[in-house]
Amino acid sequence: MNVKFLNQPKDISFIDVLTERIASGKFAKIWIVAGFAKDSALDMLFDSLKKAADAGTQIECVFGIDKKNTSKDMMLKLLGIGCKIRYHINADESKFESRMFIFESEKEDSYVYIPGSKLSEGGITDNITLIEEISYTPQEKLDFSKVKASLENGIASDEFETLTEEKLKELASTGDIMARITERKIPSINQLYNNTQNDEENAVTTYDEEASVNYKELLNTELDIDIDSEETIKVQDSLGEEVEHKIKKPIKDNEEKVITKILPVDKEVDFDNVSTFIIQLSNTSNDEIRIPSSITINFKKFFEYPEQFHVEENDKGSLKEIQQVSIEFFENVDKQEKEDSNASIIFTAKTTSIKSDVLNVLNAQDGDIMRLIKKEQGKYRCEIIKQDTNEFVIWQNFCTNQVKGSTKKFGAI
Repeated sequence: MNVKFLNQPKDISFIDVLTERIASGKFAKIWIVAGFAKDSALDMLFDSLKKAADAGTQIECVFGIDKKNTSKDMMLKLLGIGCKIRYHINADESKFESRMFIFESEKEDSYVYIPGSKLSEGGITDNITLIEEISYTPQEKLDFSKVKASLENGIASDEFETLTEEKLKELASTGDIMARITERKIPSINQLYNNTQNDEENAVTTYDEEASVNYKELLNTELDIDIDSEETIKVQDSLGEEVEHKIKKPIKDNEEKVITKILPVDKEVDFDNVSTFIIQLSNTSNDEIRIPSSITINFKKFFEYPEQFHVEENDKGSLKEIQQVSIEFFENVDKQEKEDSNASIIFTAKTTSIKSDVLNVLNAQDGDIMRLIKKEQGKYRCEIIKQDTNEFVIWQNFCTNQVKGSTKKFGAI
């Protein structure tokens, strides 16, 4: 038996070790044990798991599942390639917290990996952690069998059940896991003002209406914009149903300000399925909006990082990663709408910047809200929602996550 410690991210990225082992074809059986199994990490492992399953490798998964991180879709994908899944429903009073990867070979070395981080995208790519690797030669088969026996004894209780498609439907209906993810439409600020609808614009990711948690209530309950208006328009709400909104003309000096009533949106951010990033700005300059990288690193897929970025070095020798993008800009007071096909998204160690000469015209200020919508690869729409407007109150309600070290908040849909 040989024991090593692997240092992530200094020496390795655990995802590379896992995918190489899984897809190698050397192992008769693989166990994935994770008390916290996030869809983002499982999706990164899926192709190699399918390759192993197609080659005849037995794959056993033991998961702790919950309604925040486990989706019916991902579990169905794993069942579909032949994985056997046993599960424990994590609750406050009882949680499954083990994590382990076991690779069993009859003729070559077998391996056990005990990671220090969770089975999440960051946990298997770049979070700082130590991973214990224990290898067993074929001659140490007895010692290796003791590891398997300990695992089986640990999950032999009634608290672990075998997952089936029928059981998945039941878990989704009771709200123990997320139901399927689907695309819906919500109106842009521009649509609200111009009384137009564009079916191609602003597709967002949200939860299906068949899910046990009624997200329609969370997102739309008493969305009562209590204002007088001379115009009523019909738009699609966040679940695709037609609702009426009243749009008020600009307030004159002798008119009272409008009070908008809206309930808080109680919704966890699913960082891997984001189409709209919303943040209350706190660090702006003439042609640049800066966001802490501690936030935006969670939105890797949204910004297509690092695949679409290239490294540049400035005159001082500092490195930055840049992606050239096309951005449609819109500001909701003067209704200015401009497009910059040569805008930049810049990643550095401390900040993510959106840089464009158009921002000089829009004059985004600290405290304004930016609503950044991803339309397709390399194309975004940036809406600056000014303070003291009705729309500001609406979108502020979606900013439910605190920016570390700041009074500002951010959110995503």
